[in-house]
Amino acid sequence: MNRPQISVVIPTRDGARTLPACLESLRASSLPPAEIIVVDDASSDGTGDIARRFACRVIRADENIGAARAKNRGAAIATGDILFFTDDDVIVARDALARLAENFDDARVAGVVGLLDRKIPFDDFASNFKNLWMRFTYERMPRKRIGLFYTSVAAIRRATFLALGGFDENYRGASIAEDTEFGQRAWAAGHNIVLDPRVSVTHCKQYTPRQVLRTDFLRARALMLMRLRKRGHAARFYTSVPRFYQLAVPMIFLALASLVLAFFNVIFLAASALLLFTFYFLLLPWLFFLARERGARFALLAALFQPLDVIAVGLGMMQAVVLFARGTQY
Repeated sequence: MNRPQISVVIPTRDGARTLPACLESLRASSLPPAEIIVVDDASSDGTGDIARRFACRVIRADENIGAARAKNRGAAIATGDILFFTDDDVIVARDALARLAENFDDARVAGVVGLLDRKIPFDDFASNFKNLWMRFTYERMPRKRIGLFYTSVAAIRRATFLALGGFDENYRGASIAEDTEFGQRAWAAGHNIVLDPRVSVTHCKQYTPRQVLRTDFLRARALMLMRLRKRGHAARFYTSVPRFYQLAVPMIFLALASLVLAFFNVIFLAASALLLFTFYFLLLPWLFFLARERGARFALLAALFQPLDVIAVGLGMMQAVVLFARGTQY
């Protein structure tokens, strides 16, 4: 059976440091893409020139248009019947495109989402914590008909993408939630997006602990705004965040509140301890996963860091409620 023609779309802004490795990995693919489209979002570091040296099709935006618009512009000029979205700091496994293409032999499949590799070229805690979280949350998803689209490693039939109107361009700036929103729309419209764990990429993104907290705050805010905006819709609100993690968010805030109240009545100290125990009990699947992947010491560090991260998530959700009440939709 003839394999589909794959157009790779890469939005980038000042990606000169990481883009070469991404493009080299795509050029080394066992199934060469029909084209690589790089959308240069007003870079100032020569990113577009690097893409041209790799014989990519380059679209240059003279002003910052954001990830959603950049990806839509790339999709608009694509000639392949499959669009594969990835990032400028991703290394695509040699067999990833071939395995991805196999899914489209089934006419019922509209799109495919892959996984981040367990290993990254960084040894620091924060980068591995964030990478493994993305791996963990998607690895737990069902393999068929998911309502998610993760554009570090995701493909879709171009006709389906265009019929759905592409990414919501009300999302401005760096990618934060437009792919999640697109996946929900695709699912609600009845399209079959599957998860294929054989389709693997390495996300070479380095984080500091502060950047993890900021990223999770912003993403939680964006997801909560989306949930509020879509309230009343018949379609399920689909997210990769496990239910146990969602339950852990109120637990940490209740534990903190009980700790404060313990200054007035010692009984609240016991309540705080019980709530903190429940918090960690809820997170056991995630912490056990980290222990298997990086060892007990790493899992212990994650356990110490996790309250801060969950507080950041909760604060992002709270800010979203306030913003939405004031009329902010995105």
